[in-house]
Formats: sequence, structure tokens, C-alpha cells
Amino acid sequence: MRHLTYIAAVVAVTTAIIGCDNKRTVSSEEQKDTVITEKPDTAIYGVVGENTTMHVLELLTEDGKVMTFAVSQDSCSDVQGGIFAGDKVTLTTRKGSGDEQEVVKLVNLTSLLGKWTSLDRNFEIQEDGVIVSAVKAESHPYTHWTMANGNLILNADTFEVLLLGPDSMSIENDKGIYVYKRQTASKP
Repeated sequence: MRHLTYIAAVVAVTTAIIGCDNKRTVSSEEQKDTVITEKPDTAIYGVVGENTTMHVLELLTEDGKVMTFAVSQDSCSDVQGGIFAGDKVTLTTRKGSGDEQEVVKLVNLTSLLGKWTSLDRNFEIQEDGVIVSAVKAESHPYTHWTMANGNLILNADTFEVLLLGPDSMSIENDKGIYVYKRQTASKP
């Protein structure tokens, strides 16, 4: 009887060792990398269509669809950078009355491009997601940009676009509000 108990114990230990050997352990660092902490980007991207009017936005989406959205002062649509046919934009929406979708936030990406300056920063936002800093001594220059959920992301910092006009931009995050002036080409 002892002999059978001994054999059963050896088989159990061997099975446990073989079973554990094939299992891969995941370090806490690897687990951190696989955790999804960001919200998925639900914004819509496209080009403003020719049939856009004061209260209706026609959008030619990146996947080739033509969509229309209500733009209303009554529903407080937040439009930054204007709405001009042919410009690239990103927008977030909500269900309006009936089946129409209303613009909640629209940022004109074409208007965002260009050279911006403040007291401590001087950079150019380029179309391909690149930012070129004009201040070589800047300690943490912006190097790339993107949009997500209607927000501007500069490097790893997420900003809400408060104002995007022809000559100024105001953005805000949890550290404060940042105001930039558009640099114009100097005349010779």
C-alpha cells in the first residue's frame, strides 16, 4: 500500500512540474503594458463637403462615406477653427432630435496647422503628425501631435481646444490654460 502511495505522489509531483513548466509567467511590467487605460477614439475624421451650410455639415469621411450633421447654436455646438469646404476636421457627435446627429465638438485640423508661439514655446504643427520646435534650448519640446475624442494630444499631454482662431489658439489640460499666437511669415 505504501508503494502505491509513493508512486501516486511521484506521479502527482511530476505532473505538476511538467504542467507548470509549459505555463509562461507574466511579469508585472508586461501586465502593465497590456492594460488598456485609454478610451477608444470615437471621433469622426474627414473633409468638409461642398454642400455644407450654416447649420448642416456635410462630411466626407476617411472611409469614403458622406455624412451630414446638425450644427446648431441652440445645442451649443463647439466649433473651433471654422468650417470651410475642403478642410480636414475631427468631430464628436451626439444623437439629436429625430435621427440626426449633432456636432458636439469640431476642431478644424487644417486651421490647426502652422507656426505657434508663446512666451516659452515656438513650434510648427505639420500635417503628418510632426511638430518642429524652433527653440533649441526648450527642455521638453513637442515633437508629435494627434487628435483623439476631439482633444489635441501633444507628445503625451492631452489638451482640450478652447479656442482656435485665425491668429490665436487656447488649449487647456489639468495643469492650466496655454495661449498661443500664430506666427505669420515675415515680410522681406
